Amino acid sequence: MTLHLNEFVGRWRKDPVTTERSVKVPMLVFEATGDEHSADAWALTGSASVGRLETGHDPMLFVVEKRAGVQNPFTMGVTLGRVETNDISIDDSSVSRFHAWLQYDDRTQQWSLCDADSKNGTFVDGDALGARQRKVVNDGGIIRLGNAHLRFLLPESVVLRLRMNGG
Repeated sequence: MTLHLNEFVGRWRKDPVTTERSVKVPMLVFEATGDEHSADAWALTGSASVGRLETGHDPMLFVVEKRAGVQNPFTMGVTLGRVETNDISIDDSSVSRFHAWLQYDDRTQQWSLCDADSKNGTFVDGDALGARQRKVVNDGGIIRLGNAHLRFLLPESVVLRLRMNGG
């Protein structure tokens, strides 16, 4: 599922209890393209344009889960890439058709990102991943796919940021 940050904050303002209960899996915040040191989209100002960056961009939120009804033969994790057959589709020309995947390890209770032999590179907190290399993604970590920057947030962080900045 894909949402705009302002839409999500608006839902929370109308019904915080239901919105908070709906956050059961991590989310990716598509913060910027090309700027490694972009502002945190959740560093909100409390104004009417709650989730807008200075450029007027309303960041996208991607729910990290397998997408229902998609013919995606990759069952090992949540796929990320440019084409619609991915669980998370990122419309950016620097992102490969099938760029990477996120996977949860029940044993370690950690999420990791694995590069799918992408053309323009996969990075976690600035560290480049080689083809098929896996790296743990921590809460608040920055994932870069080509030129697309995404912040990884665990459910409890999403709820905390809503409470701190959404009202």
